[in-house]
Amino acid sequence: MKYANLFAGLAVLCLLAGSAYAVAKLVPAEVDEKTCTGCGKCIDRCPEGAISFNENGLAKVDGDKCTGCGKCTKACPFEALTISGSS
Repeated sequence: MKYANLFAGLAVLCLLAGSAYAVAKLVPAEVDEKTCTGCGKCIDRCPEGAISFNENGLAKVDGDKCTGCGKCTKACPFEALTISGSS
């Protein structure tokens, strides 16, 4: 039991990290179709391959693949992508 506190601390860290990931999965990116120009910079930046073009040539996000990392929002020069619940 020499390392009981260490294991307890690591367990708490794992739970916190897992909870943060779970929360991010609940808030996928959203596309404002009025602002999107279809430039594709968000598609290139998405590490999960969660963004593609819709039938109108605009970005669309697959909520099942999106982790909510926000990389697409930073890549978009027109600020057409947002993470749900953020301003």
